[in-house]
Amino acid sequence: MRATRNQAERVQIDLIDADPIAFDDGLVGAGTNHSPSRWRRALTCLAVLGVMAGAAVAWWPEAEHPQWRVFHAAPVPAAGLTPELVFDQPPGRLLAADLPPPPVDIKPELGYVFSELGGTVTTRRWATFRTRATNVADAPAATTDTQVGGVEADVQRTRIRHNVSWGPVAGRTWLVTTNKFDGAQSLDFANHVGVVDGEPALAYEYQLAGMQPIGSVAALDCVELLKDLFLGGERGNGAAQPTLLTWGTPQASVSLGSIAAPVDALPLVDFVFGGGRPITIHGLAATLIASRVLSGPVVAWVENGRLIVVAGHATADELIVLAESVRPATDGEWRRAGLTDIRDVGGVMFNVGDSVALYRDLNPITGDEQAVTIEVAVDQVEVCVQPRSDIGTSHCATSPPNLPLLTTIEASGQKYVVAMVRGFLSSAELRIKLADGTWTLPLKNFGSELPGLAVAALLPTNYSVIQLWDNGEVVAAI
Repeated sequence: MRATRNQAERVQIDLIDADPIAFDDGLVGAGTNHSPSRWRRALTCLAVLGVMAGAAVAWWPEAEHPQWRVFHAAPVPAAGLTPELVFDQPPGRLLAADLPPPPVDIKPELGYVFSELGGTVTTRRWATFRTRATNVADAPAATTDTQVGGVEADVQRTRIRHNVSWGPVAGRTWLVTTNKFDGAQSLDFANHVGVVDGEPALAYEYQLAGMQPIGSVAALDCVELLKDLFLGGERGNGAAQPTLLTWGTPQASVSLGSIAAPVDALPLVDFVFGGGRPITIHGLAATLIASRVLSGPVVAWVENGRLIVVAGHATADELIVLAESVRPATDGEWRRAGLTDIRDVGGVMFNVGDSVALYRDLNPITGDEQAVTIEVAVDQVEVCVQPRSDIGTSHCATSPPNLPLLTTIEASGQKYVVAMVRGFLSSAELRIKLADGTWTLPLKNFGSELPGLAVAALLPTNYSVIQLWDNGEVVAAI
C-alpha cells in the first residue's frame, strides 16, 4: 500500500482517438452548416467510444502490484557470527573494549535508501524513507497544501537536507529524508513511497533521475550505530548493538568493530564512510575506504550475518592483514575484553568492600581479576590494587584526604596512576607524557561514593611526566 488515505487500486484504461477521416461524410470544408445526418453519425461515434471505454473498465483485471518497485529488505539476523572477535596477532596491548549492553526488543524500521552512483551521506543527491507500525489512530485529513497521503506533513530543512514526516496513516508513521532536494521535490518523493506485502516499495511512476536503490534502512542504521561507536563511544537505540575493541598504544591504535547486520549492509558502508574499492577478506566481498569520516583507511565486510569493520592508525595494507586475521576469541581472550570494558555510566562499576573500582585488569602473574580501587574517608584516601575475590594479596597506599589527588601505586610488577578532583562540574584530565607524545585521559563520574571525578590507568613503561589538569590549569604533577 502507498502511504495514502485512499488505498483503492488504480486501473488502466486504453483510450482510442477518433479518426476524423474515417467518419468523414465527404462534406469537409463545405461550410459551417452541418446536416442532421452528420450530427447523428458523430453522436453514434461518441456513444461507441463510451461503450468501448466502459467495457475496458469492466474487463481490465485488477492490478497486483505492477505500479510498484518492491524491495525485499533482508532482516537483521538473530544468529550467526558472535561479537566475540579478535585479531589473531593484535597490534599491541588491549586498550579499550566497549561491549554491547543487554539486548532490547526494538524492531528495525522498514524502508529503503536511494542515491546517485558513488554518492555518500555528505555528497550528491540521495533520499531515504522509513516507516514503523503504530497503534495510534490515523491522523485527520489535511487542511493545508503541505500534505502526504491526504494528511498534513511536517517539513523541516537543515541546509541542503529535508525531513518530511507524516502520519499515522493506515497504522504507520512515516519519515522521508532527502539530500540536495528542495521542499517540493521532497514532498513529491514522499507521495510515492509505500509498503507492499510488508516490503518497502516505490511507485514506478516516480522518476529516480539517476538515483539507484542502495539498501535497506535497517542496514543503514546498523552502519550508523557502528560509526558512532568508532567516532566517540556513543550508542544509539537499535535492533542490534555494536562491539568495539581497540589495541595498540594511545598514539597508534587499531580498532575492530562489528554488529549483527543484514546482507545488504556492505554498500551502505561506502555510503556512510565514503566511497571505497572492492577487495576480498576471508574470500568474501569487502571494501577498502580512504575514509574522511574516520580520518584513515577502513576495511569492512559482512560475514555470517555480521558487519565487521577494521580501522585505525595503520596503512591500508596493514589493515587488510589484520582483517584477514580476525577470528573468534578464546574464552580467556574474551574474559580479558570483559575486564577492560569500563564505561562511564554514572555509577559504581563494582565494589571491593567499601571502595570503588576505577580500573579492572588481570594480574600478570596469576591471571586473576584485580581492580584499582579508591576509598575516601574523613581522614584519609586509600588507593589499592586488589583481587576481585577474597583470594590474593592487596597492595594499598594511603594519603591525606585533600583533593586534588594524584598518586601512583605498584603491584605485581606493574605501576598504576590514580587521579581525582573534587566536584563533578569541572573538565579535568590526566596527561601522561610519553617518549613519542602525550596520552590524555578525561576524569569520569563514578557515582555518589566519590566526592568528585576520578580516573585510573596502567602506566606504560616509557612515561616521563604525569600532570593533572583541572579547568585549564595544572593542579598536580609527578
